[in-house]
Amino acid sequence: MKTSFAVSTDGSRIAYDASGAGEAIVLLHGGLHTRQHWHKTGYVERLKNDFKVITIDIRGNGESDKPIDPAYYTTEKHCQDILTVASACGLERFIIWGYSYGGNIGRYFAAQSRCVSKFVMGGFTFGPGASGPFRRFITDFSDHWFPILRAQADKSLDLQSLSAKDQSLLCRGEIPVILAWLSQILDWEAIEPGDLLCPTLWFAGSGNDDVMTDMKEYEAILEATNVRTEVIDGLDHWQEFTEIDRVLPAVLSFIQL
Repeated sequence: MKTSFAVSTDGSRIAYDASGAGEAIVLLHGGLHTRQHWHKTGYVERLKNDFKVITIDIRGNGESDKPIDPAYYTTEKHCQDILTVASACGLERFIIWGYSYGGNIGRYFAAQSRCVSKFVMGGFTFGPGASGPFRRFITDFSDHWFPILRAQADKSLDLQSLSAKDQSLLCRGEIPVILAWLSQILDWEAIEPGDLLCPTLWFAGSGNDDVMTDMKEYEAILEATNVRTEVIDGLDHWQEFTEIDRVLPAVLSFIQL
């Protein structure tokens, strides 16, 4: 697999790879993942016989640039990154499939660009960029790490006071980047089903309680939108990605219509 780079409008380098031939599909990975996860789980190998498959390292992840300023992680910048990679690949229209964090980003693009022929959102919901348990996770993560980073900066941090896991994360230097993109999500505006411009599959596992609750709340309005839903019995949020033999057929039945 060869890594290519496209330079986005703010100068950030975005890593991606392309394989296969046919209708183009852009894959957006989950939070704390990289584009490699699409390869390791077998999605690229199975899709590339029928599609031109482009996997992107979302900025702040993988081989893409990792600024530590939250201002570099707006929805506008993420959408421009997708356009930049699409242009580098010679794409005019394409499918987007986003899982979790990638689904969050993908819905903003699908709400503003006519380039998207179909959109698949797995394991995420509508509304603001972060709500409910996900919003609480971000605020708890920030409340935990910002004081540690301040103490590290002024050299008052006692490393031994941290758990072994926290010490490992701190030593890898990943926390400032993670804080940057997570904290920016708190300001992302709401996207609702009626905002999407293309046919959309919204799927989740029946074990993903948060999405199941939201699907029920949106049920009454979905018929008047471009969004159809699919519930895959027995899968939790992680399995919405890893259980390829359950997930891929459901997605293919939608994108190959």
